[in-house]
Parts: sequence; structure tokens; C-alpha cells
Amino acid sequence: MSKKDHGRCFVCDDAAIGLNFGVPTCMPCKAFFRRNATKLGVQQYVCQNDGDCIISYKFRRSCNCCRLAKCFRVGMDKGMILSDEERGARNQLVEINRLKRGKIPKQQCAKWMQPSPLLIISTNPLYGLRPNDQVILGNIFDAYENNCTVAKNVQLQRVPDIQYTSLHEYCNEISFEFRSCIQFLNHIPEFARFTIDDRVRLLKNHFGIIANMSGPMMRLMSLKNAIITWTNVFGIEIAQRLLKSSALLQAYLNDPMILKLLIVILVLSSSNGRNLDYIDIDQICDDPLGIFSAQNIYVEILWRYILSRSASHKHAVQFFNKLIIWEIEQMDPIVKNMWPNSAEFEEIIDMDIIDDSAL
Repeated sequence: MSKKDHGRCFVCDDAAIGLNFGVPTCMPCKAFFRRNATKLGVQQYVCQNDGDCIISYKFRRSCNCCRLAKCFRVGMDKGMILSDEERGARNQLVEINRLKRGKIPKQQCAKWMQPSPLLIISTNPLYGLRPNDQVILGNIFDAYENNCTVAKNVQLQRVPDIQYTSLHEYCNEISFEFRSCIQFLNHIPEFARFTIDDRVRLLKNHFGIIANMSGPMMRLMSLKNAIITWTNVFGIEIAQRLLKSSALLQAYLNDPMILKLLIVILVLSSSNGRNLDYIDIDQICDDPLGIFSAQNIYVEILWRYILSRSASHKHAVQFFNKLIIWEIEQMDPIVKNMWPNSAEFEEIIDMDIIDDSAL
């Protein structure tokens, strides 16, 4: 497909790339005018040839004074030059409109389609799981399917795939995810052994983690509507980060256990809260050593599971490091603060924990 012909540059007669500051110009003359037009009155431009230099694409760099004068003479408008702030605002508006149209960058789109190259089925018996690991993994899988996947299938029949414009609407839409994850976690024996107070604290501290990790597995809305909703509710910066996070998580959806294990491990982090708005001493757990011990159980199982799916020990280390780096990236301050404390979700946590404990 041939490129569109924009004619010749009015300044130097090179091939034009389009209208720039009101006049067809080439890229070098566009950049020259943007750099120099705003310097008039601050920087002096002096011609060595009495202001009579020939400006062509071969000699356009020979005299800045005559070149700038010709830019103004052919009609280039200094008032159309955007400041850095104005250009940033325009680029942000373009990005918002692109996201609202559901257009994902090609590189990110490609990542969504690719399973992790580091995970394959290993035939090396040295890297096999222990018999007890198989039982625990089976329990985790069944607990997730019976609580989260079943809830998603039921919810799909009730909730339309629409775009949301407020945090309240969005929280209502994803509240079923959180309730389902609470029920899932209450079927994890180590988690269920903690006191009600500690379970409530862990869930409150890790609401954002649960929402982000379970989102790709349980999201009801299409990717396009999710992007538009994120942009409407959180703004362009957080929407971009959520898209990046979802793209990274997407590779793990091809594996039946990775994300489920990660949810358990991250929730069993007594000091991993991502909300920095306030420090509440009531959120400090009573049994941090017990929580740490429980987390270690599942970290070791995750490691052995990755070994069982990897071609070699080296591949397993690379994949494990990739998971750690991904989690560290989530600790960016803007992501830490994206989930405000919500009395509504605190009530959901309290009620669901107490209800499940009574069963």
C-alpha cells in the first residue's frame, strides 16, 4: 500500500509529511520550527549573507536565521506550538480515547495470547511432586472450582456485559468475586485455623491483591468494556497499569494452579497490605508466625509445582524469579493506593467470615 502524497515542503521543497503548524512541511522543518520559533526575543538569529540565503533541502541547515524567516513567511503559525504540558495533555487524551475504543497495543495484545514458554510438562522424575502435594493441589483446585468458578457461571447469567462509570457500580459488579474468594480461602485448612480476627485482617489487608489476582480468572465483562470501565473509574494511569497487570497474568491462565496458589500465598502475608493511606494497629495480626509458617507451606508447594512443570532446574528458577519480579512491580505507589478502604467491603468480609465459620 503506497504512502499518501502530501506534496512538497513549503520551506525547503523536500517531501512533506502533512500539515504542521498550518503549512505542509517535512519532518526536519517541523522540528526546526518547534525548537526555534519560541526562542524569538530570547535568542538572536543573525544571517551572514544579509538575509538572502537559499533555503532548500540540501542547504536548509546552512542558515537558521533565513530558514526561520521563511517558515514565518510561508505561513507557519507560532501559536500552534504546544507547551510540554499541553502536549502531554493532548497525548493523554489520545490515549484515553484509544483505551475507550478498546484498542490494546500490539505488544500487549500479543502477550495476552502467549502461554509462558518456561512451563512445560516435565518427564524428569527428579522434579515430580510429592504425594501429599498432589492431595493439597487437588483440594485447592476443587475449592476454587466449587466456589469461584461456579459463582462466575451463575453470575454470567445475571449480569450484562456493560461499561461502568463509577467506583460504586464497579465494586458492586466485582463484589461477587471477592465473596467467592473468601469462600475459597475458608476451604484452605491453614487459613481456616486462624482466629476470625486474623482472617478478617488478612482479607482486609489484601483486598486489592485478591481483586487483581482473581480478576483475569473471574472477570465477567469483555476486555474492551473492562478497559473503558477502568479508565472511567480510576483514570488513564491506573487503567494502563491494570491492563499491563492483566496482560502479565493472562499467560498464567493456561495453567490450572499457578494463580490459585498465588492468591493463597499472597493473602497469607501478614504485612503485605498495599494501602498506604493510613496505618491501623488493629490490622496487625495476632499470630504472624503462624501465618508465616502457613505461607511457607504453599511457597514450597508452588516451587515444587513449578519444578514439576519445568524442563530443568534453571527454567524453574527463571520462572520463579519472574513471579517475584511481577509481584514487586505491583508495589508501585500508584497501584498501592488504587483500592481505597471501603466500609462496604469491610462489612462483606466480616459477615462472610462469620457466616462460613458457623457452618
